Formats: sequence, structure tokens, C-alpha cells
Amino acid sequence: MTDTTESVARKTEAAYSVRAIGYVQSSYSNPDDVVHAHDRWTGDTSRIRLLPRHAGGLRGLEGYSHVIVLFWVHRARQWKMPRGHHKPPHVKVFATRMPVRPNPIGLSVVELLEFSAETGEMVVRGLDAVDGTPVLDLKPYIANFDSLPDATVPEWVAKHLNSHFHAGPAHGHSRTHDGDGDRPGRRAPQSGMNSV
Repeated sequence: MTDTTESVARKTEAAYSVRAIGYVQSSYSNPDDVVHAHDRWTGDTSRIRLLPRHAGGLRGLEGYSHVIVLFWVHRARQWKMPRGHHKPPHVKVFATRMPVRPNPIGLSVVELLEFSAETGEMVVRGLDAVDGTPVLDLKPYIANFDSLPDATVPEWVAKHLNSHFHAGPAHGHSRTHDGDGDRPGRRAPQSGMNSV
């Protein structure tokens, strides 16, 4: 390796710290209890309570229908691969949305129902995170940049989503989903699976 490459490698091995800007308040304390809806990860509402020093950062969100929530999947190590899981053996962590990963960061596109820059409280729909989950960041969802109509998924993901998610009744996390979209060549949903 060159000196530059070695320098970059050393930096990438460094430990970085992140601080929560707030926490999720949800009726679900166990990931297995979350019921998935037909067109999103969950149709239930939950609250995000920002720490007081970050409450003012919500100013200007008026007019946005959705936001991107980045969160720390703090209970990822409790997750176990279900028996008979649909993931092929050759598919590894970076080709899935499973929670057990080098950095357990979750991402959800949620519907923004209410928010207050005074209290730092948000009410959202579609957040795939349990009660007490640390929130790392919030970003407005902008369809021009964040929606990719031509996005596709592998056949094994499409088959699973068609049979267990978009085409089937709502169900809980005992069946874990990987990927977005319902079949190759069709538009991926704008709400992504994050924690499992």
C-alpha cells in the first residue's frame, strides 16, 4: 500500500463516537411485536422526543410530508436468525437489511404527522424502531433525490416480499424482510426496512 492508502486504512479502523439527538417512544418494546402493514414496514404511529438542545433543529420542516430517520439499533445483538429464513446462504450482511452488522444503524422513511420545535416532539408513521431506540439524525425526504423509480431487487428478495409482505396479510417481525421493492424492475417502496 502507498502511504496515502495506509493513512486512509488507519483512519477507517479508528473508533468514532455518535451521540443520540433523541429517543423513540413506541408502544412496542419487542421487535417481534411490530405488525407490518401491506405498503410500509408498520402502519402504526410513534413519537420521537428530541433532547432539548436539538428541539429547535426542527424549525423549517413545515411542508415536508416525510422525513428520513437514522437510528441506532441498540438491541441488534438480541436478534436471532429465524429458522427457515428466506436469505440464501451465499448472501452476506451488506446485501441484507438485518440488524446485526458492524455498525447497527437503522434507516426509515416515515410520514411526518406532527412536530413541535418548541417541545422537540414528533409524531410519525412507519418507524420500524422499538421503544427507547436512540435517534441519531433526521433529514427531510425529497422525492427528486431520494426516490429511484428504476431501482430493482434480487429475485430472492422479490419472491419473499411478494409472498410475505406486499401480497400477504400484515404480520410481525418473526418474518424478517430484506430489501426494498416488490419485484425486479418495479419501483421500490419509499419506506425502507431498517432494524430487521
